[in-house]
Amino acid sequence: MPEDLTASDAPASSGTAPTPSGVHRRTLLKGAAWSAPVILAAMATPAAMASVADTTLAWTGSQTDLLSLRVLSDSSLITASALVTVPTQFTVNNGGAGAVNETATVTIVVGRPTGINLPVGRARGFGVYSLNGAVVAANNTVAYQSAFGIQYGFPITTFTGTLATSIASNGALQVPIEFGLSGTNSGITVSALASFPVTLTLAFASRTLTASTVISVPVNAGIL
Repeated sequence: MPEDLTASDAPASSGTAPTPSGVHRRTLLKGAAWSAPVILAAMATPAAMASVADTTLAWTGSQTDLLSLRVLSDSSLITASALVTVPTQFTVNNGGAGAVNETATVTIVVGRPTGINLPVGRARGFGVYSLNGAVVAANNTVAYQSAFGIQYGFPITTFTGTLATSIASNGALQVPIEFGLSGTNSGITVSALASFPVTLTLAFASRTLTASTVISVPVNAGIL
């Protein structure tokens, strides 16, 4: 006669009782524990990207004075005899919900002054001498106009470097900058107001920001 197995007579459970679908409960629990970190990581990425999308860039400081400016090629000083205005700071603002922690590529182009034509001889322009406290004069590229192998006019000077940013939500990063003199003077005198356009570009992995300003040099400042 077959035995009648009651609840007390059944073999002890190993903790892996099958579910109605035939999948063991332990297998389900292991799968849930493994999936959780993946879901959390996927949720963290959009938050970081959103904060970069809400950043803005602006020039926020300048100085007007009888400035002593560094020559980029040799770090010597030339003092202006009239009031020169140069930018001294730019600011990156983070208006997003998450922190910004990225290294951005910085490009600063100082163009030729508008309205001044120098068909003969070379004058100086401007480039970046230091950025965020570090001397970066060697990171500038100076380009003059040229005819028959002879350079003339004002240069276009391009600075390229990197900037590590760490900006809290709704925070700001203020970056000091020092401009210096680029190129060489071949012995000519610039007797006109010179306004040099300055374009700043900050390139993150997913977004590029730009801001513009000018460097103003009055007549007979004696530095160009």
